[in-house]
Amino acid sequence: MDVLNEPAGLAVCRMTMAGYDSKPSPATAAPASEAADAAPAANTPDICYYDEAELLGTIRRDELGGETHIAADLGAARNTDERMRLVRGMLRLVGFSELGYLTVKLDAQGSPERLYFPRSYLSASLAPRYFEAGYHRHDPRFAAVLAGNTPHVWDLRRLVETWRRAGSPPGMRAMFDEMRDGGTRSGLIFGLPIPHTRLRSIISFAAPSEHAGWITDSVVVQSLTLGLSIHQRFSAYVRAINRRESAAELSELQMRILGFLAAGLSDKEIALRMHTTAHNVDYHLRRLRQKCGVTNRTQLAFLAGQLPTS
Repeated sequence: MDVLNEPAGLAVCRMTMAGYDSKPSPATAAPASEAADAAPAANTPDICYYDEAELLGTIRRDELGGETHIAADLGAARNTDERMRLVRGMLRLVGFSELGYLTVKLDAQGSPERLYFPRSYLSASLAPRYFEAGYHRHDPRFAAVLAGNTPHVWDLRRLVETWRRAGSPPGMRAMFDEMRDGGTRSGLIFGLPIPHTRLRSIISFAAPSEHAGWITDSVVVQSLTLGLSIHQRFSAYVRAINRRESAAELSELQMRILGFLAAGLSDKEIALRMHTTAHNVDYHLRRLRQKCGVTNRTQLAFLAGQLPTS
């Protein structure tokens, strides 16, 4: 892969390899040993689906973002269906036919532990099937977006060539067939971290065009703007899910502190109720902020107010 210098300081990674037959010949058809391509892979990450409408009540409005015109337009939509119509229209203008969004929760070793899919942005090229079949283990695009924030332009021909150069690891031929048959033959993909968490979101654009030459600098910039605007909203939803999951792992002591915090008590008042020191309460609150992925007392109090026991 070569990193090219792009206008306005934009760096885009493009695979620059050729040599792909658009359809495998009978002589190169997959052997019987590759029948396992379609079988589910072991150690598939947990998969979680979520609905935008169900999560709106669990987040503050300022968490949804509004820094771009697109984000503001999406926020002004009356419902999810209207928001999706706006996104589809923007996709057509840019030149893509499909947009996928998912968030990966990484374990301590940096491997995918859990996947969060919004039901409104499920895509053929980045669907649960992609992970259940184990494609992510050998796909260079997935490794790249987990490792950095640089956008990656790709097409199917270059992916196949990269696969061949890597020794044609089994389990990928079926992915190429699915991409070809599904009309996802070129695209753009990038990843973004969600600060103060082990979460990383992946935004994927795909099109039926055989070659990626049509994805110009202008297309990249427009796609990044759209993707970042969607990320502003959906990262807030995933943060809310992550906070609730973290809260489910809290100790009885931590739950009591959150209950007092939700009731509006100060550190000193909480300390009196719990027969401890304000310093000890402050220590536990700092640990709670870290565990729940929030940065200040207000955010932690908001989370505490969402807990059933508070």
